[in-house]
Amino acid sequence: MQRSSPAAAPRSPLALFGYRFRDPALLHAALTHPSSTDPSQSDIRVRYQRLEFLGDAVWNLYVSDALVSLLPTASEGELTQRRSGLVSAAALAELAQLHGLAPLLVLSKGEESTGGRQKTTILATTFEAVIGAIYLDGGIEAIHGLARTACSNTLAEERLTPDPKTALQQRAQSLLHSTPRYRIIRRSGAPHAPMFEVEVMVGQLPIAGGKGRNRQEAERAAAREALRSWPDPSTTISGSGDETHY
Repeated sequence: MQRSSPAAAPRSPLALFGYRFRDPALLHAALTHPSSTDPSQSDIRVRYQRLEFLGDAVWNLYVSDALVSLLPTASEGELTQRRSGLVSAAALAELAQLHGLAPLLVLSKGEESTGGRQKTTILATTFEAVIGAIYLDGGIEAIHGLARTACSNTLAEERLTPDPKTALQQRAQSLLHSTPRYRIIRRSGAPHAPMFEVEVMVGQLPIAGGKGRNRQEAERAAAREALRSWPDPSTTISGSGDETHY
């Protein structure tokens, strides 16, 4: 079997996300992507995957904690929808870029040559691995602060754009000359406490989904998620096809 060839490894830092590691080996393990290993290095791959698994759970917990604190009147449905956006791969990759994670990744030459440092999946999973490493190193307060800042920034951005449906319509019409359409795909819950699930489409392509206690709330949640997953004005969305991308 062909051995994986790692690209030149950047020097591992001692601190990341504003946290200084007591055990730098944990951070190095979190930054070493499995693509850089060969079949004889299964222990490195497993350690990365375990850190990613732990970081996913820890980040979900601290984002949940921050949202409950910042939104004292929000319903469970709203909190769940907001958390879903904050822990999505797109959101994690954005945080990874914001905190300078990309240049520190240890990747194979193959991943390096195909733009691995900019791939959403790699950035998101490595972000989770680093969160797991910080947790094991004793940096709970750092994670708490990072999660609260991420939530606060997202909520502040939403206050600047109070109507996500209007913002999405303006973006879709400007870039694609198309108006978003919403449709209910599921209704669940008791008659006195229904839960609506809606998807928003641009052209024939569903681009995001949202849930809410009524149709209007679900449509706003879907529009908000569409804006989050389609943040780059230079990105275009095909107007045809039937594949769901959310």
